[in-house]
Amino acid sequence: MKISVLTLFPEIFDGFLDAGLMGRARRTGLLDVELVNIRDFASDKHRTVDDTPYGGGCGMIMKPEPLSRAVRSTQKARGEAHRVFLTPQGSSLNVKKIVELAGRDHLLFICGRYEGVDERFRESFVDEEISLGDFVLSGGEVAAMAIIEGVGRLLPGVMGNKDSAAEESFSEPLLEYPQYTRPAVFEGHEVPGVLLNGNHAEIRKWRRMKAEERTKLRRPDIYSEFCERTKAEPADSVNSLKTGTKGIQKNLLTNDASRTYVALLHHPVLDRNGQVVTTALTNLDLHDIARAAKTFGLAGYFVVTPIQKQRELARRIVGHWVDGKGCLANSRRRKALDLVKVKADLGQLFDSVKEDHGVEPVLIGTTANPGHRPVVSGSELFNRPEVVKRPVVLLFGTGWGLTDEMIDRADLLMEPILGPGSYNHLSVRSAVSIYLGRLFSRKP
Repeated sequence: MKISVLTLFPEIFDGFLDAGLMGRARRTGLLDVELVNIRDFASDKHRTVDDTPYGGGCGMIMKPEPLSRAVRSTQKARGEAHRVFLTPQGSSLNVKKIVELAGRDHLLFICGRYEGVDERFRESFVDEEISLGDFVLSGGEVAAMAIIEGVGRLLPGVMGNKDSAAEESFSEPLLEYPQYTRPAVFEGHEVPGVLLNGNHAEIRKWRRMKAEERTKLRRPDIYSEFCERTKAEPADSVNSLKTGTKGIQKNLLTNDASRTYVALLHHPVLDRNGQVVTTALTNLDLHDIARAAKTFGLAGYFVVTPIQKQRELARRIVGHWVDGKGCLANSRRRKALDLVKVKADLGQLFDSVKEDHGVEPVLIGTTANPGHRPVVSGSELFNRPEVVKRPVVLLFGTGWGLTDEMIDRADLLMEPILGPGSYNHLSVRSAVSIYLGRLFSRKP
């Protein structure tokens, strides 16, 4: 990305552009910043860039000729730019504006000084005016640095973690949650225990809760925006903090996908001989079903296995992509695997869903055998009275499918997937994607 800065004091930027993230971004070529001294475009031997105002008044006004020549020269050398004049009279800077500016190829910042600039220059050579807030600085240089850093942090490759910038304050309308580091006890104050137990799902829930609490207390203006986005009333959202995001989740029940979970069962399931067995976790099932769940906007993906070492393996794989080095390499995969919850049995699964929604889910079984009890189609599932306004769990069996016991336990059974011929042995990953496509696909 190219950034050009027109200023009377280019030396102000030296330390800022050479240190920290911005320094590294420049050295690696991710950010190309050029400082242009407006005095270089004055036409007299004294390099005059300002004059007294017509009509009288205090202070000096920046002349239009040096400014216009500086803009034209810069654009001729570096290409057309989005020209931003930094002034207290501009629109207030916020994250939406930062994101918008980060999408430009070339930004040209004009740093005013003294009492302002000639109005004719503003009318002819400025595309947008931006302010840091309702206060006055000596010039636009500090504002330019603030925007350069805000924009620079959003550029691919600048932040070490691709998702770091998106997770910080104001990337959504919530303040950042409290942060802690070593030591665990400082002058009698302990780090909250939830941050020490290694349960990443609980940690994320706690952080969300604290972000909501802090935002409501310190910034009620943006908290109202958050409530509007989530369609949650402020009082309901805050009262729900004691149980995580239950209040918000309840308000999302009108969206079928957002109240639906996929559950992949590893016991009890059948083998090819019809015997009840316990199957092993596969990396492909973990990744591909998570991606399907994320694509269709599901509430979560449960991996259910009674074997402790298998649960530990699943959590280790998920942890690599959600909290470890994997999230740096593939942020999209992280978003998908963040949906995964690992449970020992359906009882734990039901408890987890009930905690989030306040009501037990409807269990929907799946089978490749068309000879089982009456089934429901995808088009009618969410219109069934027992399903309306309740969370839904779509249960899939590994191996050769669910046992009769599990099918009988299901509240409803989905219509099987059948091809035109007699061959009928889809992988569970394919079956999940087909069912989700039937239930939640939208027209382009």
